Parts: sequence; structure tokens; C-alpha cells
Amino acid sequence: MNTLIGILKKYDKAYRFVQNLRFFQYVSLFRITGGKKKYPRVIQLPITYNCNSKCVMCNIWKMDHSNEATIDEFTGFMKDELFKEVVTVGINGGEPSLVTNLPEYANEILKLPKIKGLNIISHGFSKRLLTGELKDIYQACKMKNVGFHVAISLDGVGEVHNTVRGKKKAFDQTLSTIREVADNQSEYCDSYDLGCTVVAQNIYNLVELDEFACINNFKIKYRLGIDNKRIESDLLRNQYTVLDDFLRQSAKEFFHYQMSRVGSIKDKFKYYAIFNWLNNEVPERMLGCAWKDEGVTLDSRGELYYCAVASKSIGSLRHDKGVSAFFSEKNIEYRKSIIDNNCNDCIHDYTGRPELKYVIKFIYDLYIKRRLSMYLYYVRAKFL
Repeated sequence: MNTLIGILKKYDKAYRFVQNLRFFQYVSLFRITGGKKKYPRVIQLPITYNCNSKCVMCNIWKMDHSNEATIDEFTGFMKDELFKEVVTVGINGGEPSLVTNLPEYANEILKLPKIKGLNIISHGFSKRLLTGELKDIYQACKMKNVGFHVAISLDGVGEVHNTVRGKKKAFDQTLSTIREVADNQSEYCDSYDLGCTVVAQNIYNLVELDEFACINNFKIKYRLGIDNKRIESDLLRNQYTVLDDFLRQSAKEFFHYQMSRVGSIKDKFKYYAIFNWLNNEVPERMLGCAWKDEGVTLDSRGELYYCAVASKSIGSLRHDKGVSAFFSEKNIEYRKSIIDNNCNDCIHDYTGRPELKYVIKFIYDLYIKRRLSMYLYYVRAKFL
């Protein structure tokens, strides 16, 4: 499959057509309630709480990162029956590059029986450290025929990025890493992109960042900064949120712009859904989310969580069997309550299967209603 995708990427229109088909393939006919007992297919893996950034939207740099899993202990985690159907793992943190033997942890992930994709997200402050790790991980992925994707955080140009990240030379350091990966991608990964978190500190500079990415041929994705219990961003909401009326309008305008600019249906739907979530008095989540029924979060101490941002721990692989914790009746009811009470207010994650009714609304609004409106405009103008 990875070979086929690689061939298609050389033919842009064909690749985009296949990607659009894959988007429709994963649409859910009905609302996902979280009540089904399905083995997770996706792991979010915050591999450490250690971080040398001081981001305005995150408190993880203040957190204790002691007593994290050794490689031997992590090896045991990966052998848990709960992960037998996992196809994708996303490594984040904290900052993954600060794990000194990160490639050893990646090797254990690559022993999962059905693994097909490995992703890692980094702030990119240390080019030498990160790229050395990426080379080793990529070689291991290629031996296992596992796709490897790298995401590097970039929240603005120059001082804007420095302000968001709370570090004076953050932009220069991150850009150096980005250029190294971009110029020598064949050494580091199958694919890469940049990720920007939209917060009050960069909301008025996003067009500049978007133009910077375009000039440099960097693919960049945007997401809203929102409450995340795991990294205590909920405690910092007032200093970074764009959900106040004044900033919200700027956020709406930017995501509407992104919706019209991007090419793939998947990306258009993502930005359409964010725009609508911002535009409604009562938020309505239209995006899918793997953590409703197909995802699990495993942290650096073996704690298991359902939701990536709102869940409490449902058990620990240091003390429990993963299957027992993940599928217990009590915890399944807890997951259902998260979906009922938290999901519509959340716009955090953009993966997972969207409901058919929202995809239909998206198609109608963007591809039918808009064209019909323009047609009626031309008809009226003709007879005026």
C-alpha cells in the first residue's frame, strides 16, 4: 500500500482523487456513541512529560517527568493484548527528542502485529538531536514497511513563534530543523508537515505564516488551541484562547480562508467544520474523532485514557491488563458520558470517522448551495 501511495504521489491529480475516495470510505452512517467494545486501532503516545519549551497554551514544562517507563517496561506495555489491532501510533509529549533512546522505543512500537504507520511531532529546537533519532527510526520503519510521518510545530514567523513557544531563539532553531528535513527528506521520513496551534498570540499573524509556508513550499496545518486536561491547558485558557468574541471573528475569517484555499476534500471538510464550530452560538462538532471508539492514549507511565484531552485515567498497564481496563463496563459507560457531555464543546482532534449527515451538509454547502447561489445571481443579473 505504501508503495502504491508513493507512486500515486508522483501524479498529483490521481493521488488527490484516491485521497478523496478514502475520505468518503471512512464516513460513519450513524452517530458513534462509544458503547461498542472495539479494540483500539490508534494509540496517542505522549512518550515523556519532559519539555524544554514554555508554550503559552501548555503547562507540561512545569510537570513532573520522573518515574517514566524504562525501555524494558515499555516493551511489556507494547505486548499487551489491547494493542493487537493497532495500525497507527502517534508519538508526542512533552518533547519526544528529549528521550535519549527514542529509537529503541520506536523499535518496540514497530513490533506491534498490525502496525502500518508511525507519526512523531516535535518542536524541532535541536536539529542535531532530533534528526539523528529520525534517521534511525526511519530506517527501522522501512525495514518493517511502516510509513513514517514527521510533524514539526511552527506557530508564527520570527518573534511570533518565539512568543508562543516561550523561548528567544525558538524560530531560528525550529526553522533550521525544518529546512534540514525538507531538503533531505529521503533520509528522515516518508512525509512531513508543519503544525500551527492557533492562539491569541498569533491570531493576527497567521496570514504571514501561511504565506511564509507557501513561499518555502512547506505544507502546514492549523488547529485551535483548546482545553487539554493532560497538559493543563485548561488552567491557562484566559491567556491563549481565541474564543472571546473579538478574537473569534479573526479565527473564523482565517479558517474560512483555509477552507477555500486547500485542495483535498478531507482538508476542506476539516476547516469547514472548524469554521462552523466557531460560527455557531452552540458549538456542534462535525469532525470525526478516533478516540470515540477506535483510539486510546497511553502515557509515559503506562496510564491509559480514552479521550486524548478530557479523560481521566481508566487504568495502568503497570498494574492492570489493558483489555480489562479498556473494556470494563464502568469505563465504557464513562466513555459514553465523555461523548455525551464533552464532544460538542471540543474541536481538538481531526482524525476519525465523521458522521454521514455532516458530510452531506458539507457537500451541500460548498458544492451545491454555493454554485446554485452563483447561478441564480447570474440569472438575475442577466434580466436586470
